[in-house]
Amino acid sequence: MTVVLTVALLQAACSTTYQPRATGQVGVVIHHAAPMYVKDGREVPIGPFGGDLASLMADTPAAAMHARKANTQLYIGVPTYLTGVAGVIVGIAVLSGPVGWVVIGIGAATAGTGLGFMGSGVTHAVDAVNIHNDAATEIRPAPVR
Repeated sequence: MTVVLTVALLQAACSTTYQPRATGQVGVVIHHAAPMYVKDGREVPIGPFGGDLASLMADTPAAAMHARKANTQLYIGVPTYLTGVAGVIVGIAVLSGPVGWVVIGIGAATAGTGLGFMGSGVTHAVDAVNIHNDAATEIRPAPVR
């Protein structure tokens, strides 16, 4: 019973209840501990590679371009970063002497390169959402309360 209650509380704690209105804008919600883009009720998981943001941006070409760049950079950055971290771990845990230091250095440089691609990818995703939302507001203004 304790396990069931704990799992239920964790699921509730890792979700948002707010659902953005259908305004044509893209928002971010958390459902079942996973971040999702949401547009007009359609949810797209974000995931480590940025999700299918480009499909939500299809009606705004400038935003779609940034979304594609974000996706490409995250597809390059995440594996590059993980490979670099693995190299550092191997260099520390397995190798010793000068060879270990070389592997650690190459791994650190590779991880740094991956972080650069990942940072640029996230920046392009934010730009895509902002450009799209600005265009969506011009096309279909948000309702006044």
